[in-house]
Amino acid sequence: MKILLVDDDQINNKMLAKKLEKKGYEVIQAFNGNECLRIIENGEEVSLVLLDIMMPDLPGTEVLKNLREKFTAFELPIIMVTGKSETTDIVENLRTGANDYIVKPINIDVAEARIKTQLQLKSLMRENLKKKELETAHAMIVTYNHEINNPLTIALGLMRKIEKLPGDLEVATTNIPKIKNALNRVVEIVRKIDDLTETTKLEQDNYAEKDSMIKLK
Repeated sequence: MKILLVDDDQINNKMLAKKLEKKGYEVIQAFNGNECLRIIENGEEVSLVLLDIMMPDLPGTEVLKNLREKFTAFELPIIMVTGKSETTDIVENLRTGANDYIVKPINIDVAEARIKTQLQLKSLMRENLKKKELETAHAMIVTYNHEINNPLTIALGLMRKIEKLPGDLEVATTNIPKIKNALNRVVEIVRKIDDLTETTKLEQDNYAEKDSMIKLK
């Protein structure tokens, strides 16, 4: 796991970095707010940010606001680091999107416990999202199988009937419109599923004991 430490106090920053490295974390250091933003914007894969509130160039609160415009609290956990005299700022930062906070002087065991908590929550969220994506994909397959197979089976059955009696005009005249309707139904289902996949939320219906289907409105 890669931790980004952001603090203009280089001595404190380096001391904390060494302690976290001994705990097994990979650490990147930034010594001001703008440097923190550059590191993130350059695509560095950071698991969590420890962000000091009081910095001269760009306060931690402003860095937090900037990062929350791009990343959710689960995508990029941010733990604010505050001096005892700055604890009143914590409420504002938590409302802005900070995941947690640590008070200076930093106790490494407390810091590690809070880092682990946020990383575990991040991991659980990813697992839940992955599970949801798999469930949705399975429901989509069930929907295709059920909704599309039915009209296709009808269309194929009617076509075989015509093939068996190629010269029977009455059979062809009667069944061709039915085939057309069945195939139009397939086209309509595919269109609806295509529209649904572009939305952010897919509603599911129970189909069988262990299966669900996508709701086609």
